[in-house]
Amino acid sequence: MSVNDTIYALATPPGQSAIAIIRISGLNAHGVLIHFGISNLIVEDKPIAEYHRLKTADGLIVDDVMLVLFPSKSSPTGENITEIQCHGSPAVIQSILSHLAGIEGMRPAQQGEFSRRSFNNGKVGLIDLEGLSDLIEAQTLYQHQQAINIMTGKLSARLKLYRETLISLSSKLEAVIDFSDEELPEEIIGELSLNMHKLKNQILSLIEDSKYSEQIREGVKITLVGPVNAGKSTILNALAQREVAIVSSVAGTTRDVIEVKLDLGGISVIFNDTAGIRKTEDVIEIEGIERAKSVAESSDLTLLVLDLSGLDWEKTLSQLESWKLSKYLVLLNKADLLSEDEIEKKIKNCKSSLLRTSSPLVVSFHEKSGQELLIKRLTELLSFINVTNNDVRLTRSWHKTTCLAVCNALERAITLDSKEHPEIVAEELRLACNALGRLTGQVAVDDLLDNIFSSFCIGK
Repeated sequence: MSVNDTIYALATPPGQSAIAIIRISGLNAHGVLIHFGISNLIVEDKPIAEYHRLKTADGLIVDDVMLVLFPSKSSPTGENITEIQCHGSPAVIQSILSHLAGIEGMRPAQQGEFSRRSFNNGKVGLIDLEGLSDLIEAQTLYQHQQAINIMTGKLSARLKLYRETLISLSSKLEAVIDFSDEELPEEIIGELSLNMHKLKNQILSLIEDSKYSEQIREGVKITLVGPVNAGKSTILNALAQREVAIVSSVAGTTRDVIEVKLDLGGISVIFNDTAGIRKTEDVIEIEGIERAKSVAESSDLTLLVLDLSGLDWEKTLSQLESWKLSKYLVLLNKADLLSEDEIEKKIKNCKSSLLRTSSPLVVSFHEKSGQELLIKRLTELLSFINVTNNDVRLTRSWHKTTCLAVCNALERAITLDSKEHPEIVAEELRLACNALGRLTGQVAVDDLLDNIFSSFCIGK
């Protein structure tokens, strides 16, 4: 399909609604209106908005609509754009789309094609597009804030500045190579090394500042682990405020990992309820326990849920000491079944290192206060995740991997003597520059573009 075609698509969700928007982009985006009985619309330097009645060639009324026309210089795609804001009746929408389909040179847009044309025409950068994709998918306050920061070009601007610095360093090094038979002042070599050090540290700082951004975008993974009937599923249902897990007095009810996404204070959290830990001969249950261990060890936070009123809770806690948990919270449940003195005595006599190195949370989910206490503690544990401290963050693992490649190239260049081996230093700077170019979209990134646009809707 030609990129010169004029494309169209429904830009609002399908189905019945008060208003629907149909987007048209391309050379003939304005001229197409003549097929609906509208002519003599003049679009110069600025967008215009006018109310019109669309008609078929036979004079039949299609709909009364608002037309918004953008000239290529000021349009989102860098091409002429017409937006038809019509009534959201499926019949009206289908009528307009059918008429567009019958016009020569028009075709339906592919997934993400409007945004891809924006990129091809220099309207947005590669990372800005990823921010737009994140904004479309944002479900929490922090995800929204982070996506806005990326989409508005703050990260792209920072990376482009770094790339310009690399180009400047390379040009100075070329002077060293071109005049290698002459003695260059030591200050030029010293300045080159100093600036490479400075740039490397700036990029390392950017990587460090962005260590939690992937958790904001993808969600913090929290796993509930514990023995059977400790109350894990009850806790998950209470947090979700709906029945997402089966609660039963029968031991071993949960046999596989149950995943639930929740918004916790603006942070996207993925809770995993796992199979109860116990000795069993059931092959399926054994597999469920192995999966519980694997999920817990890969989680950002693990809730070790134990029945404080039971006899074996200390033994279970000791068994969990061998698990490789990055961060955990011991949750002593069913406290309503014990007196305060009994609770204090049980905690004091427990020898497990997991309880000694982490302040446990004593709760009862038989009461609503248990849910409130857990949410408060989780909010405190997740308070390190904050998007307000720094609005320029790398949000994907490939961003960080690429920036680390830039730092490694700079480090290799720094360890070399620029005066003795300027050609090798120049090659390392070229590699660093190309790596940053992939991030900003200034070096071939077709594979990345295909991946990004595949997640966009048709009208975007």
